[in-house]
Amino acid sequence: MEMYKLLALADDTDKSFDGLFSGAGHIVGIVLAVTGLLLLYIAFKVAQGYSFIPTLGSETVIKEDNYVEGTAKAVEKIVTKMPDPNGGEDREFVEWKIVYTADGEEYSQEIPDDGYSEGDNIKIKYDPAKPSAYYIAEEKEETDESEDTTDEGKGKMTGLILGVLGVLVILGGVALYLNS
Repeated sequence: MEMYKLLALADDTDKSFDGLFSGAGHIVGIVLAVTGLLLLYIAFKVAQGYSFIPTLGSETVIKEDNYVEGTAKAVEKIVTKMPDPNGGEDREFVEWKIVYTADGEEYSQEIPDDGYSEGDNIKIKYDPAKPSAYYIAEEKEETDESEDTTDEGKGKMTGLILGVLGVLVILGGVALYLNS
């Protein structure tokens, strides 16, 4: 008779997740729910355009500035040779010395080579309060903004995906908590 009691106790199928987490279903459910809430927070931040990882190799973009347009001239090609540590051919790094005039004074800077030739005019913008502070003005190409390939569109799509994932993780955590 004792054997039948043991078999009846062993046939407890109410706790379907018990074998998986050995009685820690409540704790795992809470952890999953909190993780889902964290995913929802990240999803909202990403959808609003926040970037958690700084973009490598990007320059500071000046959105609104008081810099004035100017033109610099490429006057001298500067070639620096560096020996190859592996014993191969020397490497060349090319820069250009550019000269521009601001408020009657001449300024010179060195910039990386971007296919310039001697005498090329290069569009720049400089700070009238401190003319030595400048940047190379890039030509803006007209793009069709109706396409959803902008960073903002990608951020919203990523935020939506993370939001759905967060909700699923929360639901899984709540289900695990309630079944334990």
